[in-house]
Amino acid sequence: MKTLRGSRLCAALVWVLTAMLPGGQALAAEYPERQITAIVPYAAGSTTDTMARLFGPPLSKALGQQVVVVNRAGADGRIGTEAMAKAAPDGYTIAFSGAAIAQTPAVRKSVPWDPVRQVLPVAQLGDSAYIIAVNPSVPVKNLAAFLDLAKKFPGKMNASVGGDATGMALSLFQIKNGSKVESIAYKGTGLAGVAVVSGEVDFGILDASAYASFIPTGRVRALAVAGDKRLAGFPDIPTTEESGFKGFRVGSMFGVYMTGGAPVVAARRINAEINKIIAMPEISKTLVQLGLEPNPKSFEQFQQIYADDLAKWKDVVARAKLPLLD
Repeated sequence: MKTLRGSRLCAALVWVLTAMLPGGQALAAEYPERQITAIVPYAAGSTTDTMARLFGPPLSKALGQQVVVVNRAGADGRIGTEAMAKAAPDGYTIAFSGAAIAQTPAVRKSVPWDPVRQVLPVAQLGDSAYIIAVNPSVPVKNLAAFLDLAKKFPGKMNASVGGDATGMALSLFQIKNGSKVESIAYKGTGLAGVAVVSGEVDFGILDASAYASFIPTGRVRALAVAGDKRLAGFPDIPTTEESGFKGFRVGSMFGVYMTGGAPVVAARRINAEINKIIAMPEISKTLVQLGLEPNPKSFEQFQQIYADDLAKWKDVVARAKLPLLD
């Protein structure tokens, strides 16, 4: 009898101790046991929504549980992000988000969640470096000449921005180049790109999709891709690194996040399945068609990317002395 009670006590202690291990390894064999809610902080039809709809079905199949996509749009993505950040930290609420999740805490006076403690980066889906492009009337043929021109005439050149993300990119450009440029806001990157084409503005640092139909016809002159490598869709456009503009890397990045404090085993499972899905030819082809580079990262790598982005954009706001938004 003593032996039986002792065995039960030992088993109970092992269970408790295992459950207390970092990340809740006790859940490894069971997760997921039920439906997962995937929040999209933007409206249906947005690029983030498209990514969720693309990855949702194969992720459901891989996990053996339904992944239900729910749009929680509003307040520039803050409503949906808050819903994810404040959900139960059990791994059953995830969010698909773009670069704004790391930029919003930098540009706002306050956000109703802690970007470090209440957000757990899980997996990167794909990214796309912005393109620096000018209207053909601007008398430059390459990025080096453009950088010189912008510095030579401070405050004389103007650029279009299509939201917080491209606005932050323009601020970083001015910091890196030591120039001063007038910013003109448009409702979305599509209209911001058209403004460069029409000559309403001199240039823009925008998503590749904003210029995609104009670059081949010469209606805009693409000077550089603001990333580490050339874009598959525009292989002839050099990168900022190749052009001598070192350290200027900005663009769109899409990923999956969980509520902070969620079991690490759950996050690692999602990361592993997402990376397998990205490797599927039909998925990677679709990502390229959307103007994105398939870019799987390990769980640890993506955590570091998120942490670096939080610090980077806070530094940009401070150095550019940008007024914080309510």
